[in-house]
Amino acid sequence: MTDITTHIDRPAVQPHSIDGERMTRLLFIVPAVVYLLLLSVFPFIYSVYLSLYDVKLTQMHRKWFVGLENYQTLLTDTLFLKAVQNTVVLTTVSIGLELALGFLCAKVFLSLREMRAGQVLRSMTILPMMITPICVGLMFSYILNPTLGIANYLLGGIGIEGPSWFGDPAFALPAVIAINAWQWTPFMMLLMLAGLVSIPDSLYEAAELEGAKWHHVARWIELPAIRDVILVGVILRVIDNLKLFDLVYVTTRGGPGDATELITFFAYRQDFRFFQVGYGSAASVIILLMSIVVTTIAVTYLRRVQK
Repeated sequence: MTDITTHIDRPAVQPHSIDGERMTRLLFIVPAVVYLLLLSVFPFIYSVYLSLYDVKLTQMHRKWFVGLENYQTLLTDTLFLKAVQNTVVLTTVSIGLELALGFLCAKVFLSLREMRAGQVLRSMTILPMMITPICVGLMFSYILNPTLGIANYLLGGIGIEGPSWFGDPAFALPAVIAINAWQWTPFMMLLMLAGLVSIPDSLYEAAELEGAKWHHVARWIELPAIRDVILVGVILRVIDNLKLFDLVYVTTRGGPGDATELITFFAYRQDFRFFQVGYGSAASVIILLMSIVVTTIAVTYLRRVQK
């Protein structure tokens, strides 16, 4: 027997082509890595470094190492503690309003999803979140102006004397919370609407046959089905509220007194008003640590409920 060997020609591997692919990948990856290093990693590391020193913005070349003294001072600073309190109140109340109003709006648009008018109204509803916070702050600073604003004019038309919204400590923080919730309720509404649309119609039909009321459907069908979506939205909104600055800067600038002083505004004052860069950097690091802690807890809970 004669062995017959079949030779299959295979294309030779071109090392130049492999090197070219690697170079192409690097060309796409390197700019993103450089961007991340310059605008995220380096500022964070430099902030941690400065927080360990007593240094002024006008004399950056003169530093005194103080270790954790800036952090210890922050924990006894009444203004900083008030800023933490205001930030927690703003975050909690704003997100609570956004969840409640967002769920109601999502239910309305769910019932109108087959109608053309519902699509138009939904597009109009998301307009607030498309406006920059600075523009929102300027707009409401005119609306809530105590003498020229339309809000007090309408209240005066029904015999109610309008307050000084941003000048009265009793109304300043609630006004900022209301503006913040007004702008970002559409975000929560979109997330919840996306979750509600994914619920099978058979569940609603079964609930109707059992004679379930609307609150039973919401409690036992809708909210459990969109729980993961709600938690993701809450995580994102908590991070946004912890770094909220521009809205407060435009409307109240932390006032009156310390009524709307937030952690971000406190850090801004220390850095660019009092030139205490080390002290302000310590406040910025605490903001980041708060964000990390809240995010870690929320993500851990999200993984547990998904099992």
